[in-house]
Amino acid sequence: MDLLSAEQGVSIVVVFDIPFESVGPGLWLLQKNETEYGEFCSRDDALECAVSEARRIEQANALSDIVLNIEGNDGRWRAFDTSIRPYASRTRTV
Repeated sequence: MDLLSAEQGVSIVVVFDIPFESVGPGLWLLQKNETEYGEFCSRDDALECAVSEARRIEQANALSDIVLNIEGNDGRWRAFDTSIRPYASRTRTV
């Protein structure tokens, strides 16, 4: 679907989830659209991979809408864009 959407110029939404806690000693999971995307030795590595992949998607499809959901040490999930600024949807209601 991503390739078809990019070719047609259709907006795609991609969500990466980066948890605060590891799933085991030195093991962090990165999810992309609720599917496991990778396993990493550190949370920083998972975040770096998510940002790199998100920027690659943005370059391939300018209409893409990327969300980096990052869990804080307080257990709250916060949404950011690829510049690690608070997320603001590209779709606006009139």
